[in-house]
Amino acid sequence: LLATATVAGASEKKPEKGGKDVKAPKKQRPITSLDSWVMVDPFSVTVIQEDRIRGKVSLSFGMDVPDAELREKAELLMPRLQDAWLSQMNLYAATTIRPGKPANIADVSNILQSAADRVLGKTGSKILIASVIVDMR
Repeated sequence: LLATATVAGASEKKPEKGGKDVKAPKKQRPITSLDSWVMVDPFSVTVIQEDRIRGKVSLSFGMDVPDAELREKAELLMPRLQDAWLSQMNLYAATTIRPGKPANIADVSNILQSAADRVLGKTGSKILIASVIVDMR
C-alpha cells in the first residue's frame, strides 16, 4: 500500500537564489482555543484498487483530549498515531472507496477513533473531523 503524508508548515529556513534566507510558512494555527485540543497534521492516502492508482482521500481532523495526562501522551505518541491512522485509512481506501461515492464519515470517524484508542491504550480522546475529500480519477 502507498501512503502520502502531507505535513502543514515547517519552521526551517531555506536558501533562496542570491544567498538570502526565506522563512518557510508558519505552522497552521489551531482551529480552537481549547486547551484540550491536539492538532493533527492533514494527510492523504492513495486509493489503490485492482493494482492501479484510482485516486486519493485527504483528511483533516483533530483530537479533543480533556484529560491532561492522556493529552500529553497523545502529543508524545503522535508519530505512532499517524502511522496507525495511515495504515487503517489505506485499508479503508483500498476496500471501501468507490468512484462517484462519498466517504462514509461515520465509518472514517470510527476507524480513526479506534486506532487512537488502541495506540493510547485507553479511551478518553475524541476525534473531530474537519473534512474528508475523495478525489477519484
